Amino acid sequence: MGPLHPVAAVVVGLAGYAIGSVSSGYLVGKIYRNVDLRRVGSGSTGATNTMRTLGVGAGLLVAGLDILKGVTAVLLADIVFPGGAELRPVAQALAALGAVAGHCWPAFLEGRGGRGVATGFGALLVIASPAWLVSVAAFMVAIALTRMVSVGSLAAVAGAVAGYALFTWTGVMPFNAAILAFILAASAIVTWRHRQNIERILRGAEPRLGSR
Repeated sequence: MGPLHPVAAVVVGLAGYAIGSVSSGYLVGKIYRNVDLRRVGSGSTGATNTMRTLGVGAGLLVAGLDILKGVTAVLLADIVFPGGAELRPVAQALAALGAVAGHCWPAFLEGRGGRGVATGFGALLVIASPAWLVSVAAFMVAIALTRMVSVGSLAAVAGAVAGYALFTWTGVMPFNAAILAFILAASAIVTWRHRQNIERILRGAEPRLGSR
């Protein structure tokens, strides 16, 4: 199967995209209250818009399901490329990036999805757990200080990059170019998806948790 490994890695990446395209927010909105989250609030199918539209419980459920999508995509890569396989990190990175892209631009919802944070969290948890810890810590601290989920999300992006750089530099975890490429690409996607939030933050108009 050696010559097929690169093809298998691409297939795993496409499978990750398919997994990411299953929109937790859209399904929960429709089942919970027959609401299409693309038509209300920010138009995002992510956990934050779910929480503001349907309540904290629904938001937490969607966040958990979105995290699970990232975890599932990477675990699929691990099954296809077991430990020791040369292209395993590449397959993991492609599956993880595919899941984030699928969440943001789902094939089944006219390309209108979420921001990619929770799905990225799930993927990062599996492929770079120490960096995930830094990312989550940055997310929580930023939200505690600002009460803005968008600021927390952008802080999580910075935390993931900084955490990976720190822990690979200190030897806590091995460096891999494919994993770094995933973190940088996913960070770019998340940042791009928050461009309107960034504009509102700069204007002082970004809503805070608990505000209407």
